[in-house]
Amino acid sequence: MSRSRTDPQPDIDESAESIRVHFLTFTDTYTTKHLVKDQLQAALSAYGVVPVDDWRDADLVHLFQDFILTTDNVRSFRFPALFQILYSETPLVVSTDDLFFTDRPDLISHPRFYGLHHRTNRWMLERADAIAAYSESVAREIGRYVDSTDLHVVHLAVDDRFCPTTSNTDTWTRDDQFVFHASLASKRKNPEAIVAVAERLDEQFVIAGTGWEEIVPERLRRRSVDALGYVSDDRLAELYRQATVFYFPTRHEGFGLPVLEAMASGTAVVTTTAYSVPEVVGDAAIQCHPEDVDAHVEQIRSLLHDDERRAAIERAALKRADQFSWDRAATETMAVYRELL
Repeated sequence: MSRSRTDPQPDIDESAESIRVHFLTFTDTYTTKHLVKDQLQAALSAYGVVPVDDWRDADLVHLFQDFILTTDNVRSFRFPALFQILYSETPLVVSTDDLFFTDRPDLISHPRFYGLHHRTNRWMLERADAIAAYSESVAREIGRYVDSTDLHVVHLAVDDRFCPTTSNTDTWTRDDQFVFHASLASKRKNPEAIVAVAERLDEQFVIAGTGWEEIVPERLRRRSVDALGYVSDDRLAELYRQATVFYFPTRHEGFGLPVLEAMASGTAVVTTTAYSVPEVVGDAAIQCHPEDVDAHVEQIRSLLHDDERRAAIERAALKRADQFSWDRAATETMAVYRELL
């Protein structure tokens, strides 16, 4: 992954010995955790980090935490490997968000299993040697429950494809106004607000991500909402750049990659004050309470019809997005590794 436009060259000690790291997740379905693992692993290669397939050959194990208690994991019997790692002498770093430390069972698909997920993840984090939280917000939430493991913050970043200066900007225009949202449909993404805003806005509304076809009423899909389903990363980057406003009324984010992707694309963002979002956007996006749909509608309408205000937010968004890079994440991660080795 190449560095952000404003990042300096990393200070690399070429005489340092390589570090063998076993990178893993516990889910086969490609999720944000896999994306983070792949991007960070690529950035760490500049620091002499060598990935190894077997954790027993590694100097260190780096786990990107996802849903551990899944049917697939139980069927494939992956837990013995996790137990072996947790009780071995090999240092373990866990990159994680705080979904099971928010005291909000209503944010997950099956609230009755929140307690089980919480206890399992708490046990895992207490056995780890270091935790790499995606944000200060995550570190605070986890720190309320886990005080025996060193907590670090490693902010995420976005792929260069979302940066206008590294894309062919001659191929896109904003001649046709539309509001854009991208996510996998879930309770955390506040689908009620998205449907309500789409109902009240007399504007084209485009949604990318699986699950929305079942949530958006047919009358809206016939009138003004285009639920695209899954789109490729390249198509997603185009949609971010073409959108007039990116709308992300989330109720919870451990980091908020879609918001940063939109900002890096030079698009004005209307989002919320939930958890880590303010930490990511700073003053470069409009933030409302997640449940204040009236404010959402008002702010989106303002941006759609006030070109000067929208342009100012777009400029601020690009400047803010430049502060996040995978090279910075790799530097912060190396600091964690070196403390353990």
